[in-house]
Formats: sequence, C-alpha cells, structure tokens
Amino acid sequence: MLPSDAGLLYKWENDKTNWQVSGTKKTFTKKEIKDFISNQKDIYLDKQLRLMIELSPLLKGVQGDVIGCIDLFNFNERNLTAGIGILIDKKHRKKGYASDALSLLIVYSFEILNLRKLICNISADNKASMKLFQKHNFKITEKKEDEYVLQLVNQ
Repeated sequence: MLPSDAGLLYKWENDKTNWQVSGTKKTFTKKEIKDFISNQKDIYLDKQLRLMIELSPLLKGVQGDVIGCIDLFNFNERNLTAGIGILIDKKHRKKGYASDALSLLIVYSFEILNLRKLICNISADNKASMKLFQKHNFKITEKKEDEYVLQLVNQ
C-alpha cells in the first residue's frame, strides 16, 4: 500500500455494502486509514498483509489504476496458515481481475511465504466468491449457520 491509496481504502472500508463480507463493524476515519498504511511493516510483525491490485497494460487497463485489494490476515507463523480476503471495486467486477490476483497470491503464499494452508470464510449467499475460490481449488471444510469455511492446502 502507498499513501496515495488512502482515498480508495477509505471509500472501500466505509462502504457498508462491503461490511457483510469483510467483518467490518464501524467506519474508519481518514487518520485511521493513513495510520494503517504508514504502519504496515510486514506479515511477520503485523500478522496481516494488504496488497493493492493494480491494472497494467497486460490486463488491458491503464497502468496505475488501483482496482482492488487482496489480504492475508490472521497469519499464524507456527502453523503456517493465513486467512485470505479480496475486494474488487464495483466498476471492475466480473472481468477476471479477482481470479488473476488470487492466482498470484496463492503462488506467493505457498512459494515465498511457505504457507501450508489458506482459509477463507464466505457468506452463504455470496455465490460469486464461492465460485471464485472453488475455481482455485479451495474446498469447503465447514458449513456454519450463514457462511462456509473454505481451505486450500499446499500440496
């Protein structure tokens, strides 16, 4: 994340339509967003990593257009696991960008961070996310009242 991403993060984090999938329960101030960006060090210290998804000429976009973010969170260094979440700005959804970003994050997680397992929780009514994660071989491991837990194990 860069300081220039603060405006987009403020918009996305405070969009209540995103809260059902993010677990957010309160709005963030601009100062909180700026502090979050400036205080991010690395996944081992913060137990999370947020990466911005940016278009490039290879993706037929305008280089520099930030269209979303993808996170590793609840990083457990001992068990080599992390939660995963992804958000694509509404005007860029259904174009394959989430799938591309997820592919890259899976490779990074397993080959660079040497994680053993990625975990995501998906609301039972979020069919698009279910389809996305299952396309990338995530398997349902638990069905809760209103959500599924999916996991991808590094083979």
